[in-house]
Amino acid sequence: WENGVGLVQKTFAQIVTFTRTGSTATYFNSAGVLTTAAADVPRFDYNPSTLAPLGFLIEEARTNSIRNNSMVGAVAGTPGTPPTNWDIVVSGTGITQQIIGTGTEDGITYIDVKFSGTGSGTSVPQIRPETTTQIVAASGQTWSSSYYLRIVGGSTTGCTGTFQQIWQERDAAGTTLTLAAVAIADPTTAALRTQRSVLTRTLTDAGTARLTNRVQWTFTNGVAVDITLRIGLPQLEQGAFATSVIPTVNAFALGVTRNADVANINTLAPWYSQVSGTVYAEFMNMVAGSATQTNTSQGVWSTTQSALGNFNGYAVSTNLTASNTATINFRARYAPTAKNDSINVGAASGFLGANTVYKTAAAWDSSQITADSDVGVLTTTTNNAAVDMGTHNQMQLGAQNAGGTSPYQLNGWLRRITYYPRRLSNTDLQTITT
Repeated sequence: WENGVGLVQKTFAQIVTFTRTGSTATYFNSAGVLTTAAADVPRFDYNPSTLAPLGFLIEEARTNSIRNNSMVGAVAGTPGTPPTNWDIVVSGTGITQQIIGTGTEDGITYIDVKFSGTGSGTSVPQIRPETTTQIVAASGQTWSSSYYLRIVGGSTTGCTGTFQQIWQERDAAGTTLTLAAVAIADPTTAALRTQRSVLTRTLTDAGTARLTNRVQWTFTNGVAVDITLRIGLPQLEQGAFATSVIPTVNAFALGVTRNADVANINTLAPWYSQVSGTVYAEFMNMVAGSATQTNTSQGVWSTTQSALGNFNGYAVSTNLTASNTATINFRARYAPTAKNDSINVGAASGFLGANTVYKTAAAWDSSQITADSDVGVLTTTTNNAAVDMGTHNQMQLGAQNAGGTSPYQLNGWLRRITYYPRRLSNTDLQTITT
């Protein structure tokens, strides 16, 4: 409804001001091809395995510390030349190593490496995409590593045990202090886009100053082997979960950063009611439970007075509670006078699931706030903050904070959001979240 002339249809760009300042970002399109969105262009993502739509992808800022995950510098040959900064080796004797070449599969840049022959003694192929002294790290930090892996020739016949990611905490000179070998799923011949190996680890050695991660496996002594492994777009990022892949092309010094996604509706007039309202939202988290997120709150949506520089209004978020459980939470808050009314409306115990659609609805007026979700119970409380709310002039999507840049990104997909300029009944709230 606009200017009293009836319903008006508008595009996403006419309603939402979206920024991802100065950086591109990747997503999978409807054909399952990894695609790059330009700076300040939103991403509407698809599941690379099923091609089902996921929704509007909103992530916090991250840096891929591997400087050259696009295979620059690789030369085919036996053994060939690895990409710049990479180390590809096989221990023992009797195994021939060959770089077949590089290319792109469904938008994913890769290198193909073949190992064949009959090993004598212990033969362990190792593929490390960064030098031993490059990535600065410290004890207590949490990092996530990811690789796209598939088999494009031969088989795992003659491989002992499972494939592994090897984490090495090192001192500043690159000497290994702590090594952790973590099993990963063996790659298959399925499409590369469907096989992303992701692991997360918190560093433990007090002397840690550098970090490396590699893929390796073991060949059985005296057994003939022939396997060609395709490795695509490796990523090592500081954070408790892996985000969308960040391509790097022989980056200098510190890798490449993807800045945060920020989506604001900066004009609420004339459709937004300052007196009462209802918001229905559907969303998915990228990983199970808010405990794995960088922050203790991940915003689904919020309304604000942007000039205050802090959340001031109504919001739905996923939160990590003191008991280390994840909840869907609705709150009314007025920061300057510390008035805060909060309702947990889902998963009061246990964690929210990864890649699971959650439905939430929140309604309010000057006296009451009521909220419900498809994993919770309808709950009502007094809206003590309402008398101080003032005039809301902004709605944030997939975030919870006021102003331009929010530290509380959803880190997931906003699938649907509907605003009603009135308070729906409790029966309606239960119906739409069922």
